[in-house]
Amino acid sequence: MAAGPTAPRSWFAYSLDLAPVIAHERLPGLPPIPDVLEGELAEALDVDVVYDVASAAWGGKVARLVDAPGHKLPGMLRRVPADAWDALARLESAMAGATEVRQVKVRTFTGAVLSAHVFTPTAPATPAQGLVSEAFLVTLALSAEEAGLSPDHVERLQAEARIVQALQKAGPEALSPSKAPGKKG
Repeated sequence: MAAGPTAPRSWFAYSLDLAPVIAHERLPGLPPIPDVLEGELAEALDVDVVYDVASAAWGGKVARLVDAPGHKLPGMLRRVPADAWDALARLESAMAGATEVRQVKVRTFTGAVLSAHVFTPTAPATPAQGLVSEAFLVTLALSAEEAGLSPDHVERLQAEARIVQALQKAGPEALSPSKAPGKKG
C-alpha cells in the first residue's frame, strides 16, 4: 500500500518568521518564502526570548527561545504541509540562525491548547558579546505589527529597538560603570 500524504505540522512563529517578507526586504538573498503565512494568533506557554546569539547578518545579537515558567510569548500558529517543512527550515536558518526545532505548548485565542514546533537558534557555548541588533529589533517589531500581534507587544518591541539605538548612539562609554555620575575614573 502506498503511503498517503503526511499530515501538516503545527508551527509557532514568534520572531522574524511572523512576516518573513519584511525580513526578505532587509536581508536580500534569503531563500524563497514557503506559502505558509496564513495562521491564527496564539501564545506559547512557559517560554520567552533572550538575545544572546550573535548574528553577522544582523550586526548584533538576535532572539533565542528559552524555557520561562509562567511566561507567555505572543505569536502566530500556522499549519505547514509536510512538503514545505524543509523550505521553511532553510528560511528560518537564514533569517536568524534558527536551526533547532523544539516543541512548545501553544494556546490559541479560541482557548485550545496544543503542541507546536518552533524554530530557535541553538544556545551559544558562551553568551555573545555586544549589543542586540537594532536592525533585528526593528524588523521584529515590523513583523509583529504585520502579523497583527497586540499593540502592547508591538510597542514593547519598538521601545526595545529605541533603547538599543540610543545605547549605540551614545557609544561604549555609556555602558561603562566607571563613567557613572559621581564616580571618578
